[in-house]
Amino acid sequence: MDREAIARRQRRRRVEEALQEEREREAALAEQLDDIVAEDGASEVDEGAFALMQEEDVAIVRELFGASSFDEDDEDEEDLEVLVASGDDGSESGLEEEVARLEGEIAESQRRQRAYRRYLDAVDSLAAAESG
Repeated sequence: MDREAIARRQRRRRVEEALQEEREREAALAEQLDDIVAEDGASEVDEGAFALMQEEDVAIVRELFGASSFDEDDEDEEDLEVLVASGDDGSESGLEEEVARLEGEIAESQRRQRAYRRYLDAVDSLAAAESG
């Protein structure tokens, strides 16, 4: 029984799982960031687009946006609504702080992913050295 190979395999599996979780976390944070930024600029986009459309079409699109508003059971989305609303009132600091926080978390997630990949590379190097 090659105990070192078993240990490497187990550690590799654990780091691969952590890497996948971190990728998913980054994707979720990026989506949340996109939602905040998009919602912040939505009224300007709507205003410009609606000016080019017929009123009955505008009514249909407005209905879509009203119907697809955030699910009130989701705290993160409620927080998003509060941040976007604070930006609409002229107070951009809450929105900018949340954007900065999310950007920081994304950067940290990417740093973790790089470290996990480097560990996997190092484990692979150990295995190659042992077999070679």
